[in-house]
Amino acid sequence: MLGSSFAILVAIAHVLFMVVETFLWTTPGVRRRFGYSVQQAEDSRVLAANQGIYNGALGAALLWSVLAGETTTTAVLLAFVVTVGIYGAYSAKRSILFVQALPAGIALALVQLGY
Repeated sequence: MLGSSFAILVAIAHVLFMVVETFLWTTPGVRRRFGYSVQQAEDSRVLAANQGIYNGALGAALLWSVLAGETTTTAVLLAFVVTVGIYGAYSAKRSILFVQALPAGIALALVQLGY
């Protein structure tokens, strides 16, 4: 139950990432958070939206796997989030490790341990 709860939190986070990347990317608050000028945000808008759709799909799949009791699928999706989070921390921004990879890693460990 605890692992499922953490996995649901990871899924919700990815849906929120989708909202930010797909719908709010060029807003002043998001630009400020990512340190982008108006032009940089506009230039990367389509790429961010594409990334957002992936995040939303991942969140939806993760939520489905938990609700359907598909623990193997949940574990695979969480492992994917951890892997992508580590790469994102390496290639883009270190905070991704703590915002994305760490929560997914905790959820993965809890799911694998049967909690």
